[in-house]
Amino acid sequence: MLWLAIAVLMCAAACTGEPTGDRSFDVHSPGALALSPDGTTAYVVDQADGVVRAVDTASGRERLPVDAPFTDSLTVDHAGARLFAFSRSAGAITEIDARSMAVTARISVDDPVAVAVAPDDSRAYVAGGRAGSVTVVDLASGAAVVRPVGASPSDVVAAGGHVYVALAASRTVAVLSPDGVATGEVRLPTSAVTRGNPIRIAVTPDESALLALDPVRSELYVIDPRSSELLATLGAAEGASELRMSADGARAYVVGTTATDIAEIDVRARVQMTTLPLGCAPGGIAETPDARALVATCPGQDAVMIRTR
Repeated sequence: MLWLAIAVLMCAAACTGEPTGDRSFDVHSPGALALSPDGTTAYVVDQADGVVRAVDTASGRERLPVDAPFTDSLTVDHAGARLFAFSRSAGAITEIDARSMAVTARISVDDPVAVAVAPDDSRAYVAGGRAGSVTVVDLASGAAVVRPVGASPSDVVAAGGHVYVALAASRTVAVLSPDGVATGEVRLPTSAVTRGNPIRIAVTPDESALLALDPVRSELYVIDPRSSELLATLGAAEGASELRMSADGARAYVVGTTATDIAEIDVRARVQMTTLPLGCAPGGIAETPDARALVATCPGQDAVMIRTR
């Protein structure tokens, strides 16, 4: 029976398909990154060839890439069925079947700066920078409605029963209903947030905390979205440019444009827990579903790295 016990242990470590242990894979010119909900596939933008690659996080094997020129960032839906690639220069969102890696739709949007998918995967929300709008896309029918939100949207997040849109020009976050109708706003710290500077936001699934990253001041603000109360101000890496939150909202990660470390934030305690060394300036990061590791692209090394927490 010894062989059976060994087999069970080996499968416990490997049969989930999620990455285990530190490793890196060669990937050409990697940039933005999105991770499948089960953690088995990293979708990576090839900045040089204008394609999106699907990389197995256990083996590093790649599936046939799909053309998505000038892609700035990626978002995957919660079921892992669809991938959304947006390009500001092309003025379009490309919808990709995550299993076949085939383009299924292209949606024209004026200056798309961010994409979010509703928790139930019923809608996608595309923030348009120049237009000051959010395009609400019904993912079943493909119908799209454009909703005005205010000047200079820089990020969009769908959490709980609302959609949150960062508005850099007014130092506010617009709060929308699922169909894109404005229902309120969250006021950001007027003495802190740099007016007009692109703001990155994250919201916990229960909508109890909103995080706002100001790259110019290198500060992260924790705010109660119901009252706009500033709960905490945390330092961030110089030139911090990316803010990611774990699926359960317990942790957030802040990445700098030149730093090789990733700051890990305990959202409930409102403190920085630790700094995770990566060894490169990452182009994109994501936490694995089991919260044991981070997946990151390293453009300068042509690699995707997996680092245990």
